Amino acid sequence: MDKIKSLNIDIAQYQTDYLRPIPNIVTSDTLWNDNILLMNVQWNYTLEINYDKLSQVKEIIQKTCTTEISDEEQRVNAINTFKQLLFDYLSSEKELLKNCGFTCQRLPIIIEKNKEIAHFLLIQICNLDGFEEFLEVFIQTDVTQNTLELFAQLFGELKLPQEYITQYINYCIDFCNNIKEKQQQNKLVRFVSVFIQQMLKQKAFITKDILTDVRINNIQLLAFCIEFSKVGEVSKLFKLVKGQEPASQ
Repeated sequence: MDKIKSLNIDIAQYQTDYLRPIPNIVTSDTLWNDNILLMNVQWNYTLEINYDKLSQVKEIIQKTCTTEISDEEQRVNAINTFKQLLFDYLSSEKELLKNCGFTCQRLPIIIEKNKEIAHFLLIQICNLDGFEEFLEVFIQTDVTQNTLELFAQLFGELKLPQEYITQYINYCIDFCNNIKEKQQQNKLVRFVSVFIQQMLKQKAFITKDILTDVRINNIQLLAFCIEFSKVGEVSKLFKLVKGQEPASQ
């Protein structure tokens, strides 16, 4: 180092010149964040939603669309089952219902995969706005054993409109008539026949609504009974309908 200094080398000659751009000159007045502007703060009540629970509920709703949760519970021996978590969370915190991912589009899938959960969810939202849209799903989706059983459950617990019940029964009859495969048709006809008998015995409607209402096909129910008279349950339905005719006139 002493030898280098003895050479009298000017170190400044070997320094690199860096290009430094000229900074922009701010001409406008700077707006400072003054605490005085925060005097009128309002509480955000959506913060009351427990988002940890919401994420769990969304996950369970998603799972109900792809998996029969009862089977999953048997396979995974967990203390807090998926189904029980869903019931506990949604029963105690109604706000979760509006954001949990349960939609009209998902209802038909959930009915077929997890009918018990579909029933629970519909009961929970029956007093919320938009419940009618969920009921409309029944007259837009396929008629199956699960949809018939769920509709009967809802009728027993909720006050469904008379016109809606009549409309659904006629929808079921039309759906049966439009099935092309004979074995599948006869199977569904038996389910529908048992369902209509159950509705009649519970006085969900009177046969006059089906037989003479000009808004639907006349004698539609009797025509259904005659068309599928070879199916055992249909003959029972026919006798039940004929037995109620005098009281309906």
